[in-house]
Amino acid sequence: MQAIEKIDISTNWVTLIFMVLLLCVFLLKGFHRTKLKEYFFAFFNKGFIVSEIEERASLLNRFSVVLFFFTTGTFGLLTFFLMNYFSQKVFLEISLFWKTLLVFVGYLTVKRILEKLFVVLFSIQTQTVSFLTAKSIYTHTISLWTFPVLILFFYAALPNQFLFGFILFLFVIKLGLLFANNKNLILSKLFYIILYICAFEIAPPFVLFKLMF
Repeated sequence: MQAIEKIDISTNWVTLIFMVLLLCVFLLKGFHRTKLKEYFFAFFNKGFIVSEIEERASLLNRFSVVLFFFTTGTFGLLTFFLMNYFSQKVFLEISLFWKTLLVFVGYLTVKRILEKLFVVLFSIQTQTVSFLTAKSIYTHTISLWTFPVLILFFYAALPNQFLFGFILFLFVIKLGLLFANNKNLILSKLFYIILYICAFEIAPPFVLFKLMF
């Protein structure tokens, strides 16, 4: 039997990324401790979504900016792990992570801009503000829940099925809450919702998946 040479790849940079993301959490806690807690428990607090709509906080304030980069960093690392553990090749390289992260930052930035144009174009801004706000908040909530699980997955060698099953479970909760809290809008604007889902939720991730794999 021929021996297989073990490929030893330094993963110190992964630890550094975790430390940067952890620093983001500390910054968010320092900027607005209560709001960070509300984001974490947003699945159980519908009133937080209402208060965020009424507050109409700028997307360029320091809390929102740090939270955005934390979310993109967490999902970038999650996608990176997906590529490593579901591919036949060894991809554990920092250059690939940066490419993945840049793709996520660009994707989410362009997506938010196009969402604004979409609702303005079809004159449905008033009707969709609750739906879009909740969707954005729940995305950040998922990133906050995913971060500690990624740490356990990387250092405690949790099974792949646990990590990706947990992530799928979170997204199912997100979709269920979006439908339950916005069913009147979804049913009354079904055509626009289907158009939105196809254009912004299905097509872009599918294209990214094909490009990455």
